[in-house]
Amino acid sequence: MGPTICCCVILIFMINISGTSSSSMIVIGHRGASGYLPEHTLPAKALAYGQGADYLEQDVVLSKDNVPIVIHDIHLDEISNVASKYPARYRSDGRYYAIDFTLAEIKTLRASERFNHQTGKPIYPNRFPFNQSAFHLVTFEEELEFIAGLNKANIDNNREVGIYVEIKEPSFHKNESRSNFSEIVIDILRKHNYTKRADKVFLQCFDLEELQRIRVQLKSDLKLVGLLSDENHRSIYNKNDFSYWTSEIGIEDMSTFVDGIGPHYSDLYEQGTTLKPSKLFNDARKHNLFIHPYTFRSDANLQPFATFDVMLEFYIDKLKVDGLFTDHPDKVVRYIEFKHKQSNTGIKLQSFSLVLIISSIAVISL
Repeated sequence: MGPTICCCVILIFMINISGTSSSSMIVIGHRGASGYLPEHTLPAKALAYGQGADYLEQDVVLSKDNVPIVIHDIHLDEISNVASKYPARYRSDGRYYAIDFTLAEIKTLRASERFNHQTGKPIYPNRFPFNQSAFHLVTFEEELEFIAGLNKANIDNNREVGIYVEIKEPSFHKNESRSNFSEIVIDILRKHNYTKRADKVFLQCFDLEELQRIRVQLKSDLKLVGLLSDENHRSIYNKNDFSYWTSEIGIEDMSTFVDGIGPHYSDLYEQGTTLKPSKLFNDARKHNLFIHPYTFRSDANLQPFATFDVMLEFYIDKLKVDGLFTDHPDKVVRYIEFKHKQSNTGIKLQSFSLVLIISSIAVISL
């Protein structure tokens, strides 16, 4: 009787351990695998998918004929050849705005690695060669269809990658008589069966008042994410008071209509003799908001972290953020898998030790 009971104990112990070893943190391909291929192109999204990203990001703006297209901001002149293709189509500030071009015109453009529109030099010179190969801009619907196709092709591998959509500059679009911008995006999401919190979709925006409108007036049940910035990096079109929204009372207020926050990673720690969680981090946890910081780039200035892995260790293992945006999904996935393998090795050793101990007890009881 004694040995039989011991065997049952061993089985239950090993089953419980194996169920706690997987990571629930999500890896978000920031504009795709933009550290390797031009941002927001379908090849960049396919690469991020293949590298193991859990979600792919779409930044959405409107064309002149109200078609949502996927680009990072409202200008075309830092990610395409619009200035040479349509040299006279700039506004008084010298910039080329997506909303001034029809979809047909945008489709004639050649997309490229991001560059400074004033100097013409790439922002990240060691990434994909500037202005080489053939890349193009796509509509929001085209990208959703593309991701659905990838998921269908990988159904045997149990892969279903989600989407992480940002509504860009709703105040700018409102000034351009496009006050229904959010409705257009939500209608397309609904068409593709993204309607509720359980679906693999997040909807994010830096305009917290617009997110509140989406939740309260439009009655959206999607997972909403409040993107946070500071006054120095705020868009000129965004009139939100981020000093309020990043305060404890602001976080509490935000928690009534969003599910999580997306702060810059540097806003999540306070630096002293050692790094410790910031007040913003603690306030978000207090009000049960998930935390998805941006943007983790292995080829950027990593200070105060010595290496990219050290940086990941702080956010993933110490802060235990719920997800993160990265230009290099493969490196984050590799780090998580390495830690997972280490954890499993430790679990196996613990299980083996327990088996030996219980086996000894069984022998003694015999």
